[in-house]
Amino acid sequence: MKYILFSLAFLLTTKTVLAQPILDGKGEILTVKDAYLYYEVGGRSKGEAVVLIHGFTLDARMWAPQWKAFGKRFRIVRYDVRGFGRSAKAKGPHDPAADLLALLDHLKIDRAHLVGLSMGANIALNFAVRYPDRVLKVVAAAPNIDGFTNYTPELFAAFGQVFGAVAQDGWNENTQNLWLNVPLLRLQTPQAQYQSLIEKMVRSYDGTQFTSPAAAPQYGQPPTLERLGDLKTPLLVIVGEKDEESIRRITDAIVQKAPDAQRLLLAEAGHLSNLDQPRRFNLAVLRFLEKKQ
Repeated sequence: MKYILFSLAFLLTTKTVLAQPILDGKGEILTVKDAYLYYEVGGRSKGEAVVLIHGFTLDARMWAPQWKAFGKRFRIVRYDVRGFGRSAKAKGPHDPAADLLALLDHLKIDRAHLVGLSMGANIALNFAVRYPDRVLKVVAAAPNIDGFTNYTPELFAAFGQVFGAVAQDGWNENTQNLWLNVPLLRLQTPQAQYQSLIEKMVRSYDGTQFTSPAAAPQYGQPPTLERLGDLKTPLLVIVGEKDEESIRRITDAIVQKAPDAQRLLLAEAGHLSNLDQPRRFNLAVLRFLEKKQ
């Protein structure tokens, strides 16, 4: 049960001196200690940077509707967190914030806006409380956060069913289908291209975090939720109107604890609000990032 809770937030990837992925010409690889990270850089060559951090079992491709829109105004970076996409497999406990710090250092980005969804929001918030001098603003969409435990019985049951099935049968087409039917993965306003994209990302994920608790990330102590009172950066928390109740509870907890936080309820959106309502999502995020404080 504890692992199920932990997995609701999962994050980052890195690069090893092991076999590296075949690149498609768009991305690059960064070696980080015992792993490697796949990343892409686009948009404006100068000015403020925005780093996009994806959700659990997904990868950098989930930001397809944001890539060009954000790139018109910012230098834009997206990467596959350790254990996901084209980054190295997570083989043991690791620090997602340390991976992100290494990526920013490599790209010579002194300070960046962080935009994360679900697990990616947890990574962004953890990084911001630990490295406040490296962050401009944070957008936490459909956030999960370590230290939160008040999930609904329904979400517990959904995750428990998937973990149980994977433990018995492994990560295969059948268990992937089970995961794809969890409420967090279903779009409320399905568009064929984005529904197909979600399925492609889940099919390409290797299931490590479902099968190996040893691959869990380490966010440090005290938990990020308890450290939000020290958050020094402006924060926008986006929650879909039709997201699962657990996520709304997490949103409430974050907004109550973070000193400079505002909440946005995105109409007609579920958990993957950037794919459900990309135009509204993009407009809200860009307005927040460009607003002078």
